[in-house]
Amino acid sequence: MNIFHISDLHFNSDDPRGIANLSNILNCINSYKNSGDLLLVSGDIINRDFHDYQPVFQMLDTLNMPYLCATGNHDVSEALISALARFCPHHPKPLLPNKLDYICDDFPLKIITLDSFKANVPGGEISNSQFEFLIRELENTDKPIIIMIHQFTLNAGLFFFDKQNSAPWYQTFNQIIHRYQNKIKLVACGHLHNSLISHIGTVPVIASFSANWQAHLDFSPLPELKNPSRPVGFYLHRFDGKNLISFAMAL
Repeated sequence: MNIFHISDLHFNSDDPRGIANLSNILNCINSYKNSGDLLLVSGDIINRDFHDYQPVFQMLDTLNMPYLCATGNHDVSEALISALARFCPHHPKPLLPNKLDYICDDFPLKIITLDSFKANVPGGEISNSQFEFLIRELENTDKPIIIMIHQFTLNAGLFFFDKQNSAPWYQTFNQIIHRYQNKIKLVACGHLHNSLISHIGTVPVIASFSANWQAHLDFSPLPELKNPSRPVGFYLHRFDGKNLISFAMAL
């Protein structure tokens, strides 16, 4: 099974560079000649000052595979849920009307997606009821699991994201992942506008490149985080029925 993974599209119709970057990524993914089974889109699908999901979904629909979306801090849960219902009827439905939490059980791997959106809070929020949902789904399956969520919940060693974007729920989330590490193959996320890999126990936590622009590796405070000169890209996660191998694909 081949699973492509993109993040942080930040789509805006007034951003030709971002649209061109996304188009190049989707063309590259499509060049893999029917080898893709699924695309994960781990949040920030549109930019905060833009409110129309239809154009970006039209671009994603050019892929020869289904896709699953997570809510990022630039998305709004209700708006994304409404847009998916209108423009992407094939997409799994959320369990609740105001949170895009859902499961996809159509593949050899089970996908669990959590909605961490909280208005004006970059680090987001996960409620106790959402953690109960996650634990219930982890308990009630024999399949290997991928969890998709927007935020990278570990210390990234980056000033902006560690100092300004962390949130209290990260610790509870990481404890749950560690507890069920024998079942979980991957935590797929984004938010960092960098390709970063760490682990919770034996579980890889992979933040995909941004599909729009990459951030500086700000090991100390920087006046400008955005670095459009660094390459954008995506991940390809290949599952052979037992092991998951992840390829970083920079463009």
